[in-house]
Amino acid sequence: MGSGTDVARESADIVLLGNDLARFAETVSLARRTRGIIWQNFVGTIAVDTLGIILAGLGFLNPLIAAFIHVASEMAFILNSARLLPGQARLEQVRPTASLVEQPI
Repeated sequence: MGSGTDVARESADIVLLGNDLARFAETVSLARRTRGIIWQNFVGTIAVDTLGIILAGLGFLNPLIAAFIHVASEMAFILNSARLLPGQARLEQVRPTASLVEQPI
């Protein structure tokens, strides 16, 4: 699948480098999860910024508090995106598990 012509590789959205279709299913699942988190971050940013603009326009927020709210919300969205990082289950597959040695009592 990864041995296609260069034109096909350049025009494709996804190029499979191996012949394992199970990896394709994992890739599609990860892409859908990524798209969902992107939408959460997008909607959250628009909502927080709109609310901040309205409150600042009405005189309820001074610039210092508005800047703090903006930075705090951006940090929350960055941490939301960090959910896509490999978790402990992925790390356990990479590291060999230590065998338990029975000790006499």
